[in-house]
This record gives sequence, structure tokens and C-alpha cells, in this order.
Amino acid sequence: MEKIECKACSASVDKSIEFCSSCGEWLGLSIKDIDSTGNNTPTEITRRTRPPEELLSQPLSSYGATSLPTRNEVPGIRAVFFLAVIIPLIAVASYYYNQNIAEEIIEEIQVVEQSTTTSTLTTVQSLLQLQYPFSCLASSSLGEGWSCEKIYDDEPSSWQDNSLECVDAALEFTFSKDIYFQFLTYENLEDSKSYSRNFKPRDILITSEEVGFSIEYELENQNNSSQWIDLNTTSSIIKIQILSAYPGEEVNGAEPFQECAIQEITFYGRS
Repeated sequence: MEKIECKACSASVDKSIEFCSSCGEWLGLSIKDIDSTGNNTPTEITRRTRPPEELLSQPLSSYGATSLPTRNEVPGIRAVFFLAVIIPLIAVASYYYNQNIAEEIIEEIQVVEQSTTTSTLTTVQSLLQLQYPFSCLASSSLGEGWSCEKIYDDEPSSWQDNSLECVDAALEFTFSKDIYFQFLTYENLEDSKSYSRNFKPRDILITSEEVGFSIEYELENQNNSSQWIDLNTTSSIIKIQILSAYPGEEVNGAEPFQECAIQEITFYGRS
């Protein structure tokens, strides 16, 4: 059986048919439309616009066309089937995995929050606080209005010795219980004229009940800001001895005072 090639789809088909068995394209003249004499004038040619019914009823393989591939023969069909099954399984597994991870993260957050709350409470409880003396003693005082209690009353009042120019002056502060003192702040007289005219402590010695604890410190001759002194001692008593002093000065013709003066001493620590 002689074959020809369809110009439309390049399929190899039987030369005796008019239409391509693969794409249906018209192939040209039918052999039976051409007489044996070779006369094939236009009036003797019968043209068709579609394949005859008898051709359509025959299997395509009888015309040389190959059959369609089966599912097992189509490339990638198994891969598609595999993905169609596996992807949903992966999605389900991922969902439950993420759920478990989320629950674990929430539990960890709750633990951290609880720990943070406990830590914050502990920190707040351990914060330094202003510590007020229960009582105090001074080597001398100018009078009741200048007693050592004036040093920690949060008022612009002051302690002043009995015109001794800070010589052998000493202060002792007693607290109701043992306290860890981290530091103290010292302030000279706030009023500039009184500050200039009074004697001011210069070198001081700080001691406590703690064995071996003592600090010798030189104070600045200024009243612009508080002066901080680190203590780091545990005790119920703090003693301050004045070793030397800055002398009073004349102000606008007024003679200097002979009193040693301190406006404020503040203690910071925790029980």
C-alpha cells in the first residue's frame, strides 16, 4: 500500500484516501475520480468537502495512523499522580507540625513572662531606697534650730557646730536595723551668702560598725550640686568625722562666720 505525507500534519497515510486520517485535511484527488484513460478534466472530477461515512466508520489504524498512548505510556502521568497524593499529605503533616510548634512557643512565652514577672518583682524589692536615721548625735550644735536632725529633714535648714570652725567636729547617725549602704550624698549650704561666710567640711572620715571599714574623702568647696560618696558597707551606725575645713569668707564687708555648716546628708541603701 503506497503512502503519502499529509501537508497539514505530516502524517503518513494511504494514498488511496482523499482526507488525512489524522487531521482530516483534504489530500487531493481520489484515485477513483480519475478514469483509466487519464482524462481528468475539471468536469469529470468530483470534489468532496468531508470524508465519506464509510471512511469515518473504519478504525484509524487501517489508514496508517498510530493509536493514542495509554495512561501508562504518557510521560509524567505517574509523577502527576504521585504529586496529587503526596502534596495533600505534606500539607496535613505541616499543619499539625506547625500547631505543635505554636503550642510549644506559647508555653515558652508563658514561662518567660512568669520568669520576667518574678525577676521584676525581685528587682523592685532589691532597689535602693532612701534610708532615714532613727537618731543622730553631734559633737556640738549652735542651738536647737541647728541640731544634727536638720541634716536629714529634706528642708533647706542646716546643722552648725557651736562656733568651733569644724575643729574636732563629728556626727553619728543611728538606724533602726542593719542596712546595706551603697552611697550617700552631701550638700553644702544652698544660700550663697551663708555658704561663703560659714566654714565647710573638707576632709572627712566615714566609719561604720563593719570591721575594717573606713573611707577618707575630700569634699569639694562648691554648693552647685550634691557630692556622691560610695560606701558599700552594712551597718546600723554611720559616723562622720570632720578632719579639716574650708574657712569662711567675708561677703560684702560682712565678717565670716565661725560655725561649721552642713545642709543635707542623704543615705541610700537596702535592708
